Amino acid sequence: MQLELIDNVSRTLLTAILPAVEKAEDARIAVAFVSRGGVDLIDPALQQCLGRNGSVEFLVGLDFSTTEPQALWKLYEFTQRYASAKMYCHVDLGPSVVYHPKLYVLKEGEEAIIIVGSSNLTEGGLERNLEVNVLIRASVREEIVSDVYAVYNELKFIPKRVEPDREFLELYTQLYESQRRGRRGEARTGSSLKSAFQEKLNALRRPTPTQRDLYGWQKLVFERLPHGEFKTSDMYQFEDEFRRLYPDNQHIRAKVRQVLQQLRDLGLIEHPARNTWVKRA
Repeated sequence: MQLELIDNVSRTLLTAILPAVEKAEDARIAVAFVSRGGVDLIDPALQQCLGRNGSVEFLVGLDFSTTEPQALWKLYEFTQRYASAKMYCHVDLGPSVVYHPKLYVLKEGEEAIIIVGSSNLTEGGLERNLEVNVLIRASVREEIVSDVYAVYNELKFIPKRVEPDREFLELYTQLYESQRRGRRGEARTGSSLKSAFQEKLNALRRPTPTQRDLYGWQKLVFERLPHGEFKTSDMYQFEDEFRRLYPDNQHIRAKVRQVLQQLRDLGLIEHPARNTWVKRA
């Protein structure tokens, strides 16, 4: 595993992301805010990745109406043009926990490049701002890669995550422009617009976990689950196999219990009683 700090001074994040996206078989990006300029900067790399049948997925935050509508429309166009391009949005109109991650996960063959830090997918985050990001280059077999994909799944399947459509993007565009104008006389219109936006938000589809979302430990444990009801201890029969795959992990049984809880949270298994699980059909 190799680590590199990127601060946009000695090296910009853009110079690290472009070649990684171009070569990626699978690119997953979870960021709080996106600008049209930020998307335009990585557009050539996205085109190359998707043109080679690579998959690209964005988890975008819309809190505070900071993400630019033009950026969403550009990403939405990718999803309409390529079956392997996906975009999901997180929206919370009330006072709650802010969706604020900056996570880039790029996989090519047996290597993964993970970038986590302070940079959103904006021109400033990629080039201009003083930022602090850690780039991790690791084998896909390393446990850190498995853990990062598990965190990504937590972000993807939170309750307020939705799959946008054109009507949703049109309403968000109106809401964004209304809040930028901020005129008092438009308060009633803004309230009506928020209600329409919330109604649409409630009607949109949520992403549903599939086996494709599983990676590393989650995939490993899920593929060895027996059908029907089973006990936690039933999974310990694979302890030697798990240890061969992750030799640095000194707490295999604890890891298995953790992953079972993750699979439960994803809705792939049920937990009807203590130490008892049921794999969904």
